[in-house]
Amino acid sequence: MANHSDPESCVTHREVWSEALAGETGRPGIELRNHEIGMPTESTISEGNTGHGINRKSCSDPAQSETLRMSGSDLHRSWEVSAVPGVELPGGTEKVIDHKSVIDVAEKSDTPVVPKKPPNKGKPAEVVEERGVAKGNAGGPPAGRTQSRETALTGLEGIREAARGNRRMKFTSLLHHITPSLLVESFYNLKRNAAAGVDGVTWRDYESILYTRVHELHRQIHTGAYRVQASRRVYISKADGKLRPLGIAAVEDKIVQQAVVKVLSTIYEGDFLGFSYGFRAGRSQHDALDALTVGIKSHRVGWILDADIQAFFDTIDHAWMMRFLEHRIADRRILRLIRKWLKAGVIEDGRRVAAEKGTPQGAVISPLLANIYLHYVLDLWANRWRQRHATGQVIIVRYADDCVFGFERRGNAQTFLAALRERMAQFVAWC
Repeated sequence: MANHSDPESCVTHREVWSEALAGETGRPGIELRNHEIGMPTESTISEGNTGHGINRKSCSDPAQSETLRMSGSDLHRSWEVSAVPGVELPGGTEKVIDHKSVIDVAEKSDTPVVPKKPPNKGKPAEVVEERGVAKGNAGGPPAGRTQSRETALTGLEGIREAARGNRRMKFTSLLHHITPSLLVESFYNLKRNAAAGVDGVTWRDYESILYTRVHELHRQIHTGAYRVQASRRVYISKADGKLRPLGIAAVEDKIVQQAVVKVLSTIYEGDFLGFSYGFRAGRSQHDALDALTVGIKSHRVGWILDADIQAFFDTIDHAWMMRFLEHRIADRRILRLIRKWLKAGVIEDGRRVAAEKGTPQGAVISPLLANIYLHYVLDLWANRWRQRHATGQVIIVRYADDCVFGFERRGNAQTFLAALRERMAQFVAWC
């Protein structure tokens, strides 16, 4: 148990909506930590002070910061409601397949929310924060890069609307949205200075043959002739001195993955809950920190649980990943592509290492798969626990596999930690 002082961060002056609280409007800030838990291995609960504060000084230039800090430039779009029950796992308290509570997610994370007087009784802090339409593909119709400006992206609007209108819908025909123009669009969305894959082809190299190659690539995808290459394994240093393994895919694999991400994102952006901030269009780590600050300041949060899933990307279970995807995706050709990427493996020290679990960090498809996996394993469950078992106010902020839970009461924090450990242990056992 630790007592934390106000956060060492900067946000612009703003007014916190006090009507959402049945009592005090502010609680102390916390200092983010990154304790790892091996699904989970270590978690911490910290007690807050009772100091209040609404107006804070703004940073001189938040955009130049190389570290995570609380930039106030986007506070108006930092927080949303998550009010969807969880999915249950077999053998446990939750189920995975075909439950209305899974499909009927009422969240629309990319639609504008205009601030209004919130309810009187304790609700999540998300309800009081204004948020504009998310940037990029998650929101309005995207612009094309081709000369005709007519890209396959505009055809995805129908999928987006269908996904929002029917939470039970499974999409049986998606591959035809992977068109040559979408592949070109996806190529120009890639990082131009990224390292080359096992074939040694860089982004600049491929650009020179893009328009002569794209139609053949399109044909291979739709006839089943497309072959996935193994990723090139490299290691980068982490802040704690450890090494993080990355998988560098070939440019052509990145193009196809990016195209599939564009198609699937039109479905899943409407499903993801509001407290999920990692790897989503129009959201960043600064938005997650802003949301956490607002939640702590505007709610009676006295206890913090900081959790990090150890080696998450490396331990994703392939069978469960495919089962989660099948809640919404029934196009076997899309599922086959994703399975190929999961099983492709890596080239390390000149030899190919098969992949029995995990998805390579650095792969274009991996962030979306990670969010889908955690949506079913953690987000829906945590939100349901908050609704059914919490006796005080609870806030949740997740960025990728880093999660922060805030509790009004110590008993709720301890009970949730025990439940989280049990759920993760149960899920690992099923994997």
